[in-house]
Amino acid sequence: MEIFDIVRFVAPVALGGIIGAFTNYIAIKMMFRPYSEKRLFGFVVPFTPGIIPKRQNDLAKAIGRVVCDNLVDADGISKMLLSDETIGKLESKIDEMVRSLQTNEYSLRVFFSNYAGEDRVENLIKRVNDNLVSKIDGIVSDEKIGQTIAASAMSALDERIGDGFMGMITKNALADTIKDKITPKLANLINDVMRGDGRKMILSIVDDEINRFANGSVASWAAGMSDEKIESLKRDVVKLYSEKVNVELPRLLRTIDISKIVEDKIQSMDMPTVERLVLDVANNELYMLVWLGGLLGAVIGVANIFFMI
Repeated sequence: MEIFDIVRFVAPVALGGIIGAFTNYIAIKMMFRPYSEKRLFGFVVPFTPGIIPKRQNDLAKAIGRVVCDNLVDADGISKMLLSDETIGKLESKIDEMVRSLQTNEYSLRVFFSNYAGEDRVENLIKRVNDNLVSKIDGIVSDEKIGQTIAASAMSALDERIGDGFMGMITKNALADTIKDKITPKLANLINDVMRGDGRKMILSIVDDEINRFANGSVASWAAGMSDEKIESLKRDVVKLYSEKVNVELPRLLRTIDISKIVEDKIQSMDMPTVERLVLDVANNELYMLVWLGGLLGAVIGVANIFFMI
């Protein structure tokens, strides 16, 4: 067989393959290119812009509907957020947080100031102090507190005296009539002390204790968290988290227009970005179409050879 005969049989196959691959490659490119409308002598050049740029708005609306109707629904997201894997990660995060607290040597005041701000922490401490002062003032201003303490003192005195011979003599000396006279005076004295120096002493102790607690280290506070308390904390956090997901998630999805968000996002993308996203996802499949076009072109070339024979 001469070289001409070989070329005559091979050329249709090769040419068909090249044409098939090239046309599919051009078709893929024409999905995106050109990005904008082209005009020649005032007339719009056919197939400009590309299919996707021309239908970007329709594509955005369609994708928005698909995402909202089929991908983003409360049941699906709830299952993901409440799955064993997610709950396990939440519990592990709590364990990690507790371990971090147990080795943190910052004071509670400094620790919370880093997150909430120094002014807010100091205001919180002041509110706690003011609330305790208000409660203490309510207690010391109550006339019954002196009577209660005086009566308790008399009862304690009776117990200390005992029921022996000397005790009986002493109790007879402190007859009820005498105790009735002593108790009101003791009550008044206690009330006076509580409203004066006693109140100041109590408020000073409260203020010192609050500052001692606030200036104590995070580690010393967290050291008191036993394994039982940590497990209880995890149960409470998981319960609260689950309740929030079940109650707030459907409400949140009803409030947010997911379809509109997706639509606006796609419409705001420039076309090179859209092209890159599509090619990143389907690049292999699209170029398989190029090779498939080449294969089909080659097959057609082989068929032409049989017609030529």
